[in-house]
Amino acid sequence: MAQDLGAGSCPPPALTSELERLGSPPIELAGQSQDFTAPAEALPFDMNSWEGLSTYTLAPTFWSQLHCLLSTTRDPLTVGLNARIGPPSWAAQMVAGAQATATNGLSFSLGNEPDLYYLPNFASLSKSQSGREGLAVRRYLQVAEALKPELGGAAVIGPELSVPGSWRASLAHVVHVLGTSILGVHAYPLTVCATPRTATLSGLLSPRVGSAADSLAWVVAEARSAGIPAIISEANSVSCGGKAGVSDTPAAAVWAVRFVLSALETGLREVRFHFSGNPYDPFIMRGGVLLRRPLESALAALNRWLAVGSEIHPLHGLGGVRAYALVSPAGAMTLLLDNEQGRTVQVLLKGARAVGVQELGPASSGLQSVPAVAVHGSVRLTLAANTVAAVTWTP
Repeated sequence: MAQDLGAGSCPPPALTSELERLGSPPIELAGQSQDFTAPAEALPFDMNSWEGLSTYTLAPTFWSQLHCLLSTTRDPLTVGLNARIGPPSWAAQMVAGAQATATNGLSFSLGNEPDLYYLPNFASLSKSQSGREGLAVRRYLQVAEALKPELGGAAVIGPELSVPGSWRASLAHVVHVLGTSILGVHAYPLTVCATPRTATLSGLLSPRVGSAADSLAWVVAEARSAGIPAIISEANSVSCGGKAGVSDTPAAAVWAVRFVLSALETGLREVRFHFSGNPYDPFIMRGGVLLRRPLESALAALNRWLAVGSEIHPLHGLGGVRAYALVSPAGAMTLLLDNEQGRTVQVLLKGARAVGVQELGPASSGLQSVPAVAVHGSVRLTLAANTVAAVTWTP
């Protein structure tokens, strides 16, 4: 974000316009970088030390630039605090900067993926350790409790786990101690770190990967028990920065629509996509120029089809494709058809006088308008393999 804000007092107009195009979604300054960030007021590091060489210090202009952006876009803001080496004084400085910056809601996360934080006894880390979850949880909560007083009662999102199941036995306790307002976890269906051979186009388009959020139903249940919503606070196609030729292709747009719908069906309220200067970014900034990647078209389409407050109703019996009725708060309905199969299928829609169709497919970038003509009150749609289509019609 610091790079994308540019060198001026306000960010490039292209960035502002893009966030408005995407519906002014929440912005979360988090990810791994939050645990390597120091506020501008932090004491200078010894550049011969590990901290000096691995910690990024915010520029004094960062918060004012971000405020200029948010004053126009009105995106809600979540700010991640450094729980790796950050003392409470850093948290206080970051909180003060964030409070002066936010224009439409503010929350904080305390550390990023604490289930991956280093534990003592490095020689035995490759071996099974009894009580490892409990030790990691206790250490994380000790740090979080030291940082919490600096928040002034502000909302907390977390605990931002990389593998939520690794803390399954402790998650309810962590949520309670943190005083979490939103249970946020991370989800990546593929990885180039552990299983790079599965991070392929065919793997990304498989129904299993598209519906990967289904596995988080237990997280939703934990959140409901605590009386709070659950979200995927960090996600993208392939972890460890994505994979060129997979994460930056039109197939990623098809996957993103499937993944978001899977998450919402499961009861998760929101999916936040990760930007990190890698192949899976929906767009990148080059100076003041914004360059869109195929994944961006999915986010723009979802913003159009799924306005905040919309309802999702799964449907059955539509030609063997996965189907949903998306109903906007104003009552307008969009029929979403997802052909998860590896072959072309046809769907017959009856009782239509006029139909509008937009498609996302793995062969071409962007949302494509497709002609569809009603004949005797029926429309026959041809959906190519792994294509998502949004249909509106006049009865």
